[in-house]
Amino acid sequence: MSKKWEFLYLSQEDCIKAGGTDMSGAMKAAERSFFLHGKGDFIQPGKPVIRWGGPETEETIGRIMSMPSWLGGEQYSEELEKRGLIGIVNTAGIKFIPARPSNPQKYGRPRSSALFIIVDPDTLIPACVMDGAIVSAMRTGAAAGVAAKYLANPDSKIFGLVGASVQGRAQLMGMKKAIPSLEICKVYDINKKTAVKFAKEMRDCSQMEIEVAKSAEIALGEADVISTATIASTPYIKAEWYKEGVFHAESSFWDTYTDALRVMDLIFVDDWFQVKHHGVDVSWRAVRDGVIEESRITGNLGEVVVGIKKGRTDKKQRILFNPIGLAIHDLSEAHRVYENAKQMGIGKKIKLYRDPNAWLKKIHF
Repeated sequence: MSKKWEFLYLSQEDCIKAGGTDMSGAMKAAERSFFLHGKGDFIQPGKPVIRWGGPETEETIGRIMSMPSWLGGEQYSEELEKRGLIGIVNTAGIKFIPARPSNPQKYGRPRSSALFIIVDPDTLIPACVMDGAIVSAMRTGAAAGVAAKYLANPDSKIFGLVGASVQGRAQLMGMKKAIPSLEICKVYDINKKTAVKFAKEMRDCSQMEIEVAKSAEIALGEADVISTATIASTPYIKAEWYKEGVFHAESSFWDTYTDALRVMDLIFVDDWFQVKHHGVDVSWRAVRDGVIEESRITGNLGEVVVGIKKGRTDKKQRILFNPIGLAIHDLSEAHRVYENAKQMGIGKKIKLYRDPNAWLKKIHF
């Protein structure tokens, strides 16, 4: 048996060729990981974060996160197939994602970058190293879309969006895929030029009318479905902005006042342990500060996906989905792209080593 080991390297361009920007596929991958989370067929430690200060500095100075996980699926292969959720994963991976908010203005580079490593399930040696930026953005929009599929009113017409940059685009596509009845997107961004560019570039691919709103309140006040995807470091969304029946996916951290959660009939997260561990999300801050009781956290979305808990039961219910962002979502989506790449012959094979013990003969002072 040869001792040499090769892994597949996928650049960002390779990930695009392998279907990384396909929201339909990303939604299936996200729902697969929610399903396996609901079944308990996963391993996901609390993610370590490097910060230069308290949690609020993540949106001003930056952060570095590492997100390891394992996903199974073998014992649920028939149900995954019946649901159209791609198939089993049965391996582990890790995302390394540093973020510096000043990058776009200072260097003309993205705020966040990422690398993802998927291991061979038998040897646990890396089998794929890939760009993680597309995976990270797509899985976040897809997760919000899956939440909308289970929690929003299915006849919703107006989508309110705050944040018109990279994640805003993923949120728009995820919501439209989940709720085809959406007709109008009202978008607000603190930088009006960004919002105008968003409206121009996203109108055709989303098949929606896009209106640039003069304020966040105008964007959200009449919305049936809301997404907030910003790097805000102070809250601005008030309880009185929420209409009856609204569904709000807060995929960022600081947009909503904790008091606003009092008007929510149901509050779901992706993983309450992870939310508490990170200590930033509005749902945790509301509990920590005594604004709401912990019992007001209805549950994890995976519990709804597998039928353990009920989602929306009334058209008038106001529902918040407040995800922290799960490593298993990254793994599920990265695995989807990796499998596509292998089938399509995309990527470059790189030797990790020729002989794993050869270095022992090179030790010296």
